Amino acid sequence: MSDILVASNLVKRYGEVTALNGITCRFQRGKIYGLLGPNASGKTTFLKICAALTMIFQGQVLIDGLKPGLATKAKVAYLPDGDYFLDWMRVGDVVDFFSDFFPDFDRSKAGHLLRELELDNRTVASTLSKGMMARLKLAVVLSRRARLFLLDEAFDGVDPVTREKTIDIILDTFDRESTIILATHHIDYVDKLLDEVKLLRRGEIIREIAADEIRQMSGKSIGEYYLEVFRHEKAR
Repeated sequence: MSDILVASNLVKRYGEVTALNGITCRFQRGKIYGLLGPNASGKTTFLKICAALTMIFQGQVLIDGLKPGLATKAKVAYLPDGDYFLDWMRVGDVVDFFSDFFPDFDRSKAGHLLRELELDNRTVASTLSKGMMARLKLAVVLSRRARLFLLDEAFDGVDPVTREKTIDIILDTFDRESTIILATHHIDYVDKLLDEVKLLRRGEIIREIAADEIRQMSGKSIGEYYLEVFRHEKAR
């Protein structure tokens, strides 16, 4: 499988704070990756660079062979950790906005996901609970026919039943020509989704391993493996 995303010696600083410290990694097409680490480990910064929202950094990032920018925005669907819809927008307006803004937006798929996630087009988005807002964000982002999906804490605030339903939807609809990167510190939420994991600590990738290798060779869940690695790192 070919690479959709390659990062080389990636460094990002905010003043005296180093958010990313020389990251080199690659992501292949057709896989779902977990970018796992505690808060402030650099996950969001990495995704923002890949989404062409943070343009000042050192090193190189290539998405389908292109540097992040206008050309890659058509290939990348980004779900940020935070709300970004205008207060007046109804759910249907959000769908219209995505449809107008992104040529690859699939309205039919969006309608299906909204029904599955029990979202009404007439509801004002700003009145949604945190969990319902998370459902809406997931529904519209996953309705794009993008090559690379960057999901930042996608299941934060989502109740367990909805989370399981959403994970099943992702697995059922995942296009093996695309790639998903899930950035989260809620490891147990995403265990069954992942093909590979990259563990991030203080702006550095400290482990890269296939999910099946964790499950089969160590007999551990990804969450158990994560805790073991970070306990060891903390003790160093």
